[in-house]
Amino acid sequence: MKHFILGSLSGLVAGGIYGLIKTPRSGKENQQALRNYADETSDHLQDVSDKVSDLKDSINQLKAEVSFVQNDVMDEMTLIAKEFQHEAEPRLRRIQEKTEKIQTEAQETTDNINY
Repeated sequence: MKHFILGSLSGLVAGGIYGLIKTPRSGKENQQALRNYADETSDHLQDVSDKVSDLKDSINQLKAEVSFVQNDVMDEMTLIAKEFQHEAEPRLRRIQEKTEKIQTEAQETTDNINY
């Protein structure tokens, strides 16, 4: 990768020098064109930098929102589980009581049959 970048930069410099030598424009015109190119490139780099910064801000905001939603959902799920458990307790007690009653009656029936 390092060799590719070095080769690309060398080609860019060599091409730029060749273009400056073979151009039909005067030195002043070439200098102005080069300044314009440098200014445009600088503006483009600043624009890209601003957009990358905006992207980072958006990603951080998204992370914060996901964290908030995740916490909110977890709190809601915990509340629903507690409510279900609270509602199920009386039913479970009744089932347990009926099971114990059936076991007691079965034992009494078994004892009566044996006598």
